[in-house]
Amino acid sequence: MKSSSNVDGIGRRRGQSSTTRNVSTSILVAVGAFVLVAALLFILSVNLSSIKDNDATTYEKDAPPASTGSIRNSQNKVRNNGPSSNADEFPIWGEIMRGEVHLVNIDASGIRTTKDGYIGAKAVFCKLDWDAYKKDPPSLPMFRFLVSQSGCEGRRNQIVVDLAQITEKTKAYDKSLKLQNRSDVRAMDPTGFVFHESRVGSTLVANSLTAMNPAANRVYSESNPINNALKSDNPQLFRDVVYLMGRTNRIEEENMFFKVSSIGSKRISVMREAFPDTPWIFVYRDPVQTMMSHLDPAKVDVQKNGRIMAVCTRARRSPPRDLYDLVEQQGRRVDELSDQEFCAAHLASLCESALRELKKSNYNGKAVEYDGLIDKLLDDIIPNHFGVTVDDKARQRVFEVSKTYSKAKTRSVDVNWVEDSEKKEAHSTPEIRGASELFLSQSYTELKMYSV
Repeated sequence: MKSSSNVDGIGRRRGQSSTTRNVSTSILVAVGAFVLVAALLFILSVNLSSIKDNDATTYEKDAPPASTGSIRNSQNKVRNNGPSSNADEFPIWGEIMRGEVHLVNIDASGIRTTKDGYIGAKAVFCKLDWDAYKKDPPSLPMFRFLVSQSGCEGRRNQIVVDLAQITEKTKAYDKSLKLQNRSDVRAMDPTGFVFHESRVGSTLVANSLTAMNPAANRVYSESNPINNALKSDNPQLFRDVVYLMGRTNRIEEENMFFKVSSIGSKRISVMREAFPDTPWIFVYRDPVQTMMSHLDPAKVDVQKNGRIMAVCTRARRSPPRDLYDLVEQQGRRVDELSDQEFCAAHLASLCESALRELKKSNYNGKAVEYDGLIDKLLDDIIPNHFGVTVDDKARQRVFEVSKTYSKAKTRSVDVNWVEDSEKKEAHSTPEIRGASELFLSQSYTELKMYSV
């Protein structure tokens, strides 16, 4: 009995000691886990704080222009200790600051006007191959072709930032360089704007402005940033876009021209409010010849329902208010117009808009008719209106580029340009001639009064 009792006693004492050690071990494990979790939470909170503080200086290379997360939301957190000429202080935006990338698009769909200007617009930057365009303008006649060739259509090569803020920062940076008499990067003022009726030789004008002095002249031919800026009807945004597009790190560049899409002729007033002293022109042509450029029966596409597919008939499904007004003034209704008449009315609305601005322009605006276009450019518009010297070499280069179809996109032998005005007149249809007379004859006559 005693032996049995001792064994039981020994067994109880060992069990108690083991339990004590297990409790101690559990406490140590719990304390260690708590410390580890606390440390991880501390590290995570620091990283989150860092990300938040740096949010204003980040951009999303793969984000589309309409991507969410505006850097304006955190703009007050961006370094703002006064202007600095050191682009390394802008590590994220350094390429933009140094003028190494160019404005290729804007998204103003979410813009809101404020007392200080606007918010909500996005700017898209990418490096453009300007040398390719300057070497051969007809091969890249529109800005979109230059954007595509430069690999700027894909989001991988794009930099998307807040438009208002990047304008503010680049202006501060450029000002600091100027104060130090440095010209690493500078912003060119607009030399001239080219508006047009559509299919009237405006691309030839753009090609000529480039060819006359490729090194000194930068020409934007129907660029998305300018088109979208005009649509915003916000002169401050338009000024900012032009400023960003005018920034260059090429010391030889001196002049900047904009050939605007034809629909932009309805918003010449926005340009004039933004740049009241900048010269501009409106290119137009004989009504029948212009109509034939759009609706030549031998070239135009016709749908199964008989409707003509052309640039001048695109707005047929949703005509703008000014076109309704113009048609009603002729005692007609938009829904009863033939395709030829709708095309003529559309072109007339562009001409009427240009006329309204020409009448208020104080000679900064001039109308330029297609006939003899090259001579008018070289002898009057470029040297006298735009104020750019035309020497013999520039004249020769313009004559050379004018021999090629302005939208050729190639140098093959079959794209040599041939004057076709008489041919257009001869092949015009009664419907085209009648529509031209009804809607375009009056504006054509008035435009001649403001022509060079």
